[in-house]
Amino acid sequence: MNPPALHAAAPDWQLRIVHPANGTLYGAAVQVSPVHAVTCAHVVDLAVADAGPGSTVHLDAPRGGGTWTATGTVVPGGWWCKTAAPWDVAVLRLDRPGPAVPPTLAPSHRTGEAVRFVGFPRSPAGRWITGRLVGDGGSHPEFTQIDTDSTVGLTVVRGYSGSGVRPRDGDTLIGIVTESALDGRVGWMIPMTAIPRVWTPQQSAESGTARTPTARTVAETARAMTDLHTLLDADRRLAFYRGLDPRLRRRLRVDQDLEAFASALVVLAHEQYGLLRDVLAQLEHWEEGSAAMRRVHEAAAPLLAGA
Repeated sequence: MNPPALHAAAPDWQLRIVHPANGTLYGAAVQVSPVHAVTCAHVVDLAVADAGPGSTVHLDAPRGGGTWTATGTVVPGGWWCKTAAPWDVAVLRLDRPGPAVPPTLAPSHRTGEAVRFVGFPRSPAGRWITGRLVGDGGSHPEFTQIDTDSTVGLTVVRGYSGSGVRPRDGDTLIGIVTESALDGRVGWMIPMTAIPRVWTPQQSAESGTARTPTARTVAETARAMTDLHTLLDADRRLAFYRGLDPRLRRRLRVDQDLEAFASALVVLAHEQYGLLRDVLAQLEHWEEGSAAMRRVHEAAAPLLAGA
C-alpha cells in the first residue's frame, strides 16, 4: 500500500521580515499586490539604519511559500512614521513576484467583529491569535483596538507587528497589527482603509511613485552589482562605502547582506538623490574595467538615459 500523500500548504499572503544571514525576526508583512507588501514602519526601522523611502529589507514566506525569498524596498510616497497618519506604515516594492494571490482588502470593519491573525515569534510556520475588534483608539484615532482571547495563552508580542488581521471565518485583509499593551492581551491594528493605496497604478501615478524606467531595470542593476568584487569583499565594500555621498551613507548599512545593500544603493542613488552616475563612477574606480562592472553599466544604461 502506498503511504498517504502529504498535504502541502497553499502559499499564504502573510510574509516575514527577517535577517537573511542569521534569521533574526523583525516582524511580519502582508502581500497586497503581485509585487507589493505592507508592513509597519517600525519593523523596517528595526531591520535597517535610518529607515525611510529607499530602505530595503529581506522577506520570506514560511507559510506555504517554499523557498521563496525577496527583498522589499520602501517606495517613495509609501512611508508614514510617527509624523503623519497612518503613523506606522511602510509600503514595499518586492524585487520578484510574491508567493501568493493577494487578499481582498476589506472595505470596512465593525465593532465586535471576531478576527484572527498569525505571527512568527518562536514558530516559523506561525501561531494564531484570535480576538474581537472593540473600537477605534490607542496611540492614534485611526487605530482599532483588538481584545485578544488571552485565555488560550497566546498574546501579542514582538514579531507580530505587520501581521494581517482577518475575519475569524475568512481571509480578507482588514488591517495590520501595530502595537500592544497589558502584556499583549490587548493589541491595535491599522485598518487597510486608513492606508493610502500607493501600490495601485493610479495612486502610484498620482503620488509620484510610478517608475520610469521600470522597477525591473532598477532590480536588474542591483542584481548585476552583486557580482562586483568591490561589494563582495567586506573590506573593499567598507572602503567604497566611506567614499559615498554622506546622504547615502546615512541611509545605507554597510553590514547588510549583499543583495539588500545593492538594492538599497541603486534605489537611493537613482530615485532619491540623483547620484547613480556618481556611484557608478566610484565603482568603476574600484573595479578597473572588470567584466562584472561592464554588466552593471549595461543594466544601468536605461536609468542613466532617463536622468
